[in-house]
Amino acid sequence: MSAQDSTLLVVDSDPALTRALVEELQRQGFTQVLQANDVNAAIQLLQHKPISLVLCEQSLNGSTGLTLFERMRSDERFAEIPFVLMSSAMQRQDVQRAIQLGIRDLLVKPFTTQRLLERIQRSLQSDDLPARSITQAEGEERASILVVDDTPENLQLLAGLFRDQFKVKLAHNGEKAIAICHSDNPPDLILLDVMMPDMDGFEVARRLRQHHASEHIPIIFVTALNDERSREHGLSHGAVDYVFKPIDPTLLRIRVRNLMRHVEHRRQLQADLDQLLELAALRADMLHLVKHELQQPLNESGEVLRGLARSGLTPVQVQEVQRAAQSMQQMRELLDIASEQLSLGAGQRELRPESVRLNPLLRELITELRQRYGDQGVDIQLETALGSSATVLADTGLCHALFYRVLRHAHQACPMGSQLSLVMIDENPVQVKVMLPSRPESSKPLAAARAMAHALGGDIQHGEDGGSYAIRVNLPRA
Repeated sequence: MSAQDSTLLVVDSDPALTRALVEELQRQGFTQVLQANDVNAAIQLLQHKPISLVLCEQSLNGSTGLTLFERMRSDERFAEIPFVLMSSAMQRQDVQRAIQLGIRDLLVKPFTTQRLLERIQRSLQSDDLPARSITQAEGEERASILVVDDTPENLQLLAGLFRDQFKVKLAHNGEKAIAICHSDNPPDLILLDVMMPDMDGFEVARRLRQHHASEHIPIIFVTALNDERSREHGLSHGAVDYVFKPIDPTLLRIRVRNLMRHVEHRRQLQADLDQLLELAALRADMLHLVKHELQQPLNESGEVLRGLARSGLTPVQVQEVQRAAQSMQQMRELLDIASEQLSLGAGQRELRPESVRLNPLLRELITELRQRYGDQGVDIQLETALGSSATVLADTGLCHALFYRVLRHAHQACPMGSQLSLVMIDENPVQVKVMLPSRPESSKPLAAARAMAHALGGDIQHGEDGGSYAIRVNLPRA
């Protein structure tokens, strides 16, 4: 979709930043750019205008960008509209929530117009190429400092302090400084004089704070204005520090080095977010593969085997067909478990906790095991005297998958002629103890079940128990 054919919606509570971003997008060829200052206004526009993409700030008055995204995804009219979330400092829980909801792009401020356009074009074209490559390319360059001063001697003095560590850019007036900051290669930090002709440093800082590319670039005022009123005025324009001339070179270098740690953290944050988004997309692809592309050939193969079993085979051939059918059944179970775990990890599996009575659930699972695999010489006993009415608070489907996985593992681990005992203990948490005659060769199959238990707010433990081996499943009591 071309820029001329696209209708963008910019959502931000800051009027100056919104206006600057809208004007920049229009200069880049997006003639149809709408704006809203809160979630409700955005929803109103979505209901009445054909929006191609939403570009939204995370911090909104009285709400968040994630709230808007969640409302859009819950409405089938807007669920497929591409959404780019912008933020200067997202909390970890917000990032996790965004990925679970299905956010495909998170843009850390400050960002260049070039990076913004790349993200917009990729979202409009449904291009899943990893965003990480962009950030890595930028991260290979040294961090940069812009020195702004109308006196050539001061420019050279400050530049000489930092050329050994950073890439240094120079500007002798405010207009040039703003142009550099709004270019596709802005500085990471600005050393800004105040007393300059045509445009003083305070006005430069004010204008920088009203543009997406420079809104969060750290500014240190370096000036001969050493009165407290001027210092307060400079800090009120968003400066992070205010240094008096003549400067102390050692102290200024320390201040800059400390600020650059923050800059590097911000760079790394974008790289980390891009990597998380890439992994989330990969997980979604794997989920589709497991749910659809692998299940279909297994089901078709099962139909073939059932047809063979009815075609007059010899007893030996029937036995072999049954073995093949059991192997395919095990494969389907593994795919179901993998699908369950991937759905949980991708946030696509919404848990619905309710009261689940364990006694009928476990009896149903025991019957299911016997029907699928026979007793295999293993006697399964369910002891209900200690907790026949035990009820847990859990998602029914996930609870079923959890206990099936545990019982299947225990059943396979029991030698022929042995007994597998289940004991329910009606406490809080409720415990189901699965008693085996001996330690299984491996506990790896329990890893998937443990992940399911954790998702339900419980846990799985296993180990020696009075001469036997026990797998203990603990879940919250209803």
